[in-house]
Amino acid sequence: MVNAKDIYNYLNDIMPFDTQEKWDNSGLLVNCGNSCKKILCCLDVTKAAVDKAIAEDCQLIVSHHPVIFSAIKSLDSDSILMKLIQNNISVISAHTNFDKYQFGTSYRLAQFCGIKGNGELLELGLSVAMEEAETFDSFAGKVRTKTNIPLQCSKGSENVNRVFVIAGSGKGMTEEIVAAGCDCVITGESSYHDMLDLKELGISCICLGHDESEKISVDTLAKLINDKFDSVKAVSYIEESLVKYI
Repeated sequence: MVNAKDIYNYLNDIMPFDTQEKWDNSGLLVNCGNSCKKILCCLDVTKAAVDKAIAEDCQLIVSHHPVIFSAIKSLDSDSILMKLIQNNISVISAHTNFDKYQFGTSYRLAQFCGIKGNGELLELGLSVAMEEAETFDSFAGKVRTKTNIPLQCSKGSENVNRVFVIAGSGKGMTEEIVAAGCDCVITGESSYHDMLDLKELGISCICLGHDESEKISVDTLAKLINDKFDSVKAVSYIEESLVKYI
């Protein structure tokens, strides 16, 4: 029988958990020690995700964002962690180690946005030399059409030649973007001041929303597990976007 530790060891071979950022808390975070026949893959371990796991009779949740980030000083009866333990549901969270996986979050974001070119895997993110340079307005329009997501944009350059792709948050990555020689960034979110700094450096920025840029990768986790384990079924659970435009 397959258990949570077996799934963890397999994922560790593909996207080593020791590659996670120092501030991160990826790993086997809740281990109930039971065997796993069905697994729920999701972006966040929300109450809705736990309810879905219970309804689907899942024994394990594999999430992108860690279910435990900071020290836990108390547990309430209606908390997510208590509910997981009471229902014998283990949790593996693959966060920045999944971000660094060659076919992880940034790779999927580049696919999702329809970016075509020669990609180079960086410590975090991808640097993609476009097959053909195009104007920023044309490029942003194509991303908007391809993703069907409202975009936050700032134009620092009239043309797009090389794109820095970083799923989730691209905050604080100006040095890496400049070092990669990119003139455009596609990310989930950035700060106003980062976007202003990038604009002053002649670098454009396109933001899709943090969750929108990462939830597309949940299927990757499910497929990896299903391709490896015949006795386990992994299903994807995608919640509605947290931020709504009205």
